[in-house]
Amino acid sequence: MGRFFSDRVETALKDIYYDLAAGRGQEGFQLLQEAAGDGDADACCLLARCLYGPEYTWPGHNFPVDGRAGDQLMRRSVEEGSAIGVLLSLRSGVMNRRLAQAMPLTLREAFDTVLDKAEHGEPFCQMLVGNVYFWGDFVPVLGRDREDFDSGDAFQSYLRENYAKCEDWLWRAYRNGVSLACLNLSNFYRNGKPGLISPQPEQEREVDRYGSEKSYPDVMCFYADDIYRDDRAKAFELYRRSAKLGEPRAFFWAGYSYELGEGVPKDDASAAQYYQQALSAPIQEKVNPANRLGMYYYDGRGVERDYAKAFQLLKWAEDHGGPVMLYYLGACYANGQGTQQDYAKALTYLDQVNWNCQPAFYLLGKMYCNGLGVPVDIAKGVEYLQKASEVPEAREELRRYKRTLFGKWVRR
Repeated sequence: MGRFFSDRVETALKDIYYDLAAGRGQEGFQLLQEAAGDGDADACCLLARCLYGPEYTWPGHNFPVDGRAGDQLMRRSVEEGSAIGVLLSLRSGVMNRRLAQAMPLTLREAFDTVLDKAEHGEPFCQMLVGNVYFWGDFVPVLGRDREDFDSGDAFQSYLRENYAKCEDWLWRAYRNGVSLACLNLSNFYRNGKPGLISPQPEQEREVDRYGSEKSYPDVMCFYADDIYRDDRAKAFELYRRSAKLGEPRAFFWAGYSYELGEGVPKDDASAAQYYQQALSAPIQEKVNPANRLGMYYYDGRGVERDYAKAFQLLKWAEDHGGPVMLYYLGACYANGQGTQQDYAKALTYLDQVNWNCQPAFYLLGKMYCNGLGVPVDIAKGVEYLQKASEVPEAREELRRYKRTLFGKWVRR
């Protein structure tokens, strides 16, 4: 039997929360499944957290998401007397009057049990205690509200004193390996508690810096975000280290550094691989990797050229609110690459190109000179072709036109 929980639960906590870099999240998940199946109430609530999605556990674990199954497990955990299950049910929205009446523990008894484990060094319990204070759950847990105080000021002082306790407990959990504790700790420093505790924004970066130095994969990525504008080279280094340890939110930036050759030799194959990993990861931000990988497939950089995949990715990114890759989508429509040829649609993209994109100018020149999707306008077409002078096809197209004695451009 483990010191604080069963052996399987303690091993799972290490795999899922305390040692992300080991990459044993799936093994921890399986241990929780086995323990829950054998009636371990603590395993039930921890397994529920895994099933609630990456907001509750590290997205690098790539756990399945099943909120309904998670709620069932959380209720079972509470009904079977898990102290951590009681506190977690408050945060997951499962606790209601019926469940509170059915549980064998009171809120205060559950809190005291978890607090005792926390005081004796259990990191996950330290985070739970910190969260009880951070979220204000101490009000129902401790059973004191406004009516128990002589004045509003006294109640405010009580709230201020208890909210502030989250700082120490979250730091304890954080220093003991629970990188997830940084989220509420950073939130506390960034926002404080309106009307009670002032923000300390200068401390927020310190939280990320500490976790980065401890090589927490997720926090290295957060700290890279913090310093990107001030020290881009260092940020890219952290993104690569974080991505190597499996942090999904760092995949795009690691790929981008290989694409640029910033801090590492330029490597299109590695960039494409990281972009693909970002697209497959359980994270929300996918439009940027979709755009970059779409361009790679169009150009045949780092991957075998595939216009169908290129168009699919680029159009998906546009449809989901990403930056529109005007030249590439315009070229796909103009050339019928990966989609049906449609010069009118091509024009809607290419006409918006307002930088020195000579391949786009070549396509516009060809379209205007030949009336492809637009009325014939040789003069305008030639102007575009001249702007695309470094494109061999543009120079070849220009040879088909000449200027008359009166200065008008005509076909030879």
